[in-house]
Amino acid sequence: MRQAPRLFFLSYTSVIFILETLYVAANSRRVWIAFITNWGSLTDPAHVEISLWHDWASVAAMACYIISNWLAEMLMLWRCITLFQNMKNTRWLIPIPCCMFFAVIATSVNLFVNTTKISESTAEMTKAYCVFVVVDLSFNIITTSLITARIMIHRSALRKSIGTHHGREYISIIAMTTEFCMIYAISSVVYLVLYATDNFVQYPFMVVQCQMQVIAPFVLVLRILQGKAWTRRTEADITSQSLPNHVEELPFNFSTTSVRSSEVSTAVFA
Repeated sequence: MRQAPRLFFLSYTSVIFILETLYVAANSRRVWIAFITNWGSLTDPAHVEISLWHDWASVAAMACYIISNWLAEMLMLWRCITLFQNMKNTRWLIPIPCCMFFAVIATSVNLFVNTTKISESTAEMTKAYCVFVVVDLSFNIITTSLITARIMIHRSALRKSIGTHHGREYISIIAMTTEFCMIYAISSVVYLVLYATDNFVQYPFMVVQCQMQVIAPFVLVLRILQGKAWTRRTEADITSQSLPNHVEELPFNFSTTSVRSSEVSTAVFA
């Protein structure tokens, strides 16, 4: 991989790591004050913790979480746009994940506003977080489904064009794509179940669920740097790797013709 993408992903992961570190540090500070410093007082530690949500550190922590979430979702959106931008017939699908991304931004802003007013109603903050999780989960599922469908369409077209023995490389790419989504989806579904059953575990699990959102882009960046994820060059690279092996099996009058991978891709998706 070239130096520029490596620097970009280094900066990207560093920013998310710093934001999440600040988020965890602020949450730890709030718990420390409520349950350790306030130990032995007549005030309920839970009420003390709720009152600390107005503290500058707690507000900054929620802002760090929301920004890191935006960065993680932007990476998913970029992957989807990268796959669909060169396809004329299905380019109209690009606005769908874009609209979902704007919905994620709107619900996250609503969550931030309700968090700063948590002393007025904790139920409103919990409800706002639940709505945010549902919209965010929907964005991940829809985006991942579009990415998987795009890869499967290209695999099917490639197998029809040059033979059914090719295109196995796409299976691993699809597996990695669903892997990134499942990391966050499982934790989100568990939280929604806890919220629906009004289980008290939902409150500490909120912190765990927040961390799951950030692990997924770290795994994706690792796959990209290892050259195992879909990039702008993947389509041409896989086609060029599969084509020479099949050319030997073609009739002589066809195999002597010079065929480039870019021409095959153009013919497949014209």
